[in-house]
Amino acid sequence: MRIPRRIVGPALAACLALAGSAAVAPAAPASPLPSRPLPIPAVQYCAAVLGHVPGADGRSPMLGRACSTDSREDALAKADGVDRSAERPMDRTLLLEEFKDVEYGGGVLYAFYGDAGGCDATGYHLVNYFDVALNVSSMKGYNNCNAVHLWSTLDVEKTMDLPAPALGGNFNDAVRELQVFHR
Repeated sequence: MRIPRRIVGPALAACLALAGSAAVAPAAPASPLPSRPLPIPAVQYCAAVLGHVPGADGRSPMLGRACSTDSREDALAKADGVDRSAERPMDRTLLLEEFKDVEYGGGVLYAFYGDAGGCDATGYHLVNYFDVALNVSSMKGYNNCNAVHLWSTLDVEKTMDLPAPALGGNFNDAVRELQVFHR
């Protein structure tokens, strides 16, 4: 029995197409992949612990940095490498909080703590992570920290009083590093 050409041609093309697509089809994963990414926490608390005595570069030594979705205390405990409890409360001193928006809005981006009490005339020299530097719009000082010297990502400097509800011009969303102190 002979099969007409008008059927053989399209049937052969269909068979070859199926064979080719089966050869290049990726293997199915062993377990199903999630259909959407994991949720990103709406709130994140970040803390850094600084030494008071500046290093050779003039900056306060970074003793630890960490973030937590639970609480500021948890972030500090992780940064400090110490398990905190009611019997062992925080023994670091809050120096400065950097806020995302002007007028202390948008949440605290970073909280800086000192290992030797509050600010004196020398204070603490802090360096921001790049993503934090590009988001700081206001800040508050605590424990005798009433002034700050800022360096912007544009290599501009200025000194201002704390609290600072708005950093202004060259410093809004551009705080590369800062020296928080008492004057």
